[in-house]
This record gives sequence, C-alpha cells and structure tokens, in this order.
Amino acid sequence: MIIELERGRQATLDQIRDLAVRFGNRVELSEGTGVYDTVHIIGDSREFASRESYILGLPGVRAAWQPTGGYKNIARVVRGNEGKALHRERRVVEVKGLDGKARRFGGGKHIFVCGPDSPQTLEQTLATARMAREVGEKFGILDRVMLRGGAFKPRTRPTDWRGLGMKGIAIMDAAREETGLPYVTEVMDQNLVEQIGAHADMLQIGTRNAQNFDLLEAVGRFGKPAILKRGFGNEAEEWFYSAEYIANQGNLDIVLCERGMKTLYTKGGYCRNQPDLNACTFARKQTILPIIFDPSHVAGDHRIVAENLMAACGHLVDGSITETVHTEAWRREQLCDAGQALVMDQYSILVEAVLEYETHVAPKMKAILRMLGTD
Repeated sequence: MIIELERGRQATLDQIRDLAVRFGNRVELSEGTGVYDTVHIIGDSREFASRESYILGLPGVRAAWQPTGGYKNIARVVRGNEGKALHRERRVVEVKGLDGKARRFGGGKHIFVCGPDSPQTLEQTLATARMAREVGEKFGILDRVMLRGGAFKPRTRPTDWRGLGMKGIAIMDAAREETGLPYVTEVMDQNLVEQIGAHADMLQIGTRNAQNFDLLEAVGRFGKPAILKRGFGNEAEEWFYSAEYIANQGNLDIVLCERGMKTLYTKGGYCRNQPDLNACTFARKQTILPIIFDPSHVAGDHRIVAENLMAACGHLVDGSITETVHTEAWRREQLCDAGQALVMDQYSILVEAVLEYETHVAPKMKAILRMLGTD
C-alpha cells in the first residue's frame, strides 16, 4: 500500500508506522519534490489496508493507493479509490563496498557484476578480483563494479563438483578485503541464509531455487539485497510472484535477473538457454525492481557471451552478471561452466562497448520509448 502524506506531518507518520508495525509491516518514506511525501507499507499489507478509512482520515493524508496485481509490493502501477492509476518510481537497490562506494542497481547506470563461476583457489579468485578492480579504475566506474562467485553450486548431476562451501565464502571475503569490491554469492538452503548472509554483501537465489518459497521468505526476513534469477521454466508473472515472497517479508531490495529459458530450441547446440529479452522490458514495465541480465547462462559458450550482453543493452537492463576467468589457461582448471566464461581481458573490451552504448545509443532508445509512451 502507498500513502501520500503532506510533508511535516510527523504525528501522522508515527501513527501510520505504529499501525504498520502492529500488523508486521515495514514503512519506508520517500521524499517527494512537492509538498507531499510517499509512505510505502512493505510486506503483507492486507490487514493494514483493511483500515484504509481510518488512514484516509488522518491529518495530512491526501490519498491511499493499492497495487493492481497480485504482486502488491513490487507492482509498478497502483490505483486509488476512484480508480485513478499511479505509476510508481522504479526502485534503486544499493550495495555498499568496503571501498566506501555504493553500487546502485536501477540508478540509471549499468552495473557490472563479474567473477569466477566459483572460487576454487585463493590465487585464482584474487587474480580475477584484481582485474575487475582494474577495469573499474580504467574506465572510472569503480562504483559500478561488483564481484560474483558461487561457493555453493547446484548441479544437475550429483557427482559433479559442488563448490567449496564456506571455504569458498572465506576466499570471496579475502577478495573483497583486498580490492574493496562487494560480492554476491548464491544461497541454496534456508538454514544457511544467516550464515552466508553474515559474509556476503548480496545474496543470489538461482534459477533452480526460484520457487523455493521457504528460501525466498528466509532471504526476505534476513533483509540483505538479493538477486533473484528467473526460473528456467517460469513465466514472467511466476518470477514476479517469487519476488513478492521476498518482499512480503519486508525486503524490497530485490534485483531481478533474466538468465534464459529451457525450450525446444536449445537442443541444437547453439545456446544453453534461450534468452527472453522481452521479459526484461516486461519486468521494467510491470514492477519497480531493477532488472539485470546474465549473458553467460544464455550462451553456454564464451564466444557468444558478448553478443548476448550487447543485445540486452537494447532492452535498457540495469546491469549484467557475467562469469569470467583471469586467463585462458585457467579454463582447463575450472570445474564448473568453464565454457561460458569470458577471459577478463575480453571482458574489459565488452565493458567499454557497453559504456559506449550507454553514452551514444541508450539516450536515443529512451527517446523512442518516451514517444511511444512505454518508458
């Protein structure tokens, strides 16, 4: 639920907050540019919304809005009592690093998340992290670079290597300590959310766990920013409902990630998963959440990762998460998804290409969307 409140009405804001806490909700206040601020009631707000008449009678309350879809916390469009539609501002999700810089997903600039599929050795992970930092420094975008690395690996075959577990988390911690770059890592078990979350700057829910509802709720309760990958067999709305499971626990710091679908058309060997780029645009229109793209898992082949990422830029994604290796020689040593990882030297050129697109082409794309009324 969203409430428009006249600025300076602290007593009313306190009443709203007390009522929200009573029903297990969290309150966020967004300052407007005029005389009204916006109060967001986060979580399962059905009980709170049943007091709408009382809320509308509080001093300084101008209007109350209800989301129109089933994913109420993250919906882009809400409606008032008269049926008037309001388009909510898209959310910015911040992840802060030890370097004192905040990475802002949805802040208007592409965020680059890169690193090994999984940390196997300290030397390998540190080398990749140092090179990631060098990319950020080279292009003056250090506040837009993050690390990734899966210490816990969900594998199709139970005999495949499944990561180093908490030893891998310790390696990612060391990479962050040296470079200052924050990192995201996957969590697969609801019972490990707090243990992993005590280390990682951002938690990832992978495609196989996109409808693991207990895990989604545990991540929501923990409260750290999260990347939610779309399930490889999920429709877009199922993806949004999964995000709502997180949001219903009071955590709106969610970044959606499109990573491709398993279809009849992925059997020819030319891609691993079929990218659904239209889903990126649909997510931007239907939700307030930032949307990023995974060019590695849609490719399965490092030779077509760059093309996939550049194609996603045309859909104005807020960032990307790309698997990288520090040297070509390491590819032979990598125990998981070696074929879809870009060498860091190549990744640096790709970053430059994305920045060129962002400067010269993206403004024209946005102008077209404004003309079409679809921005």
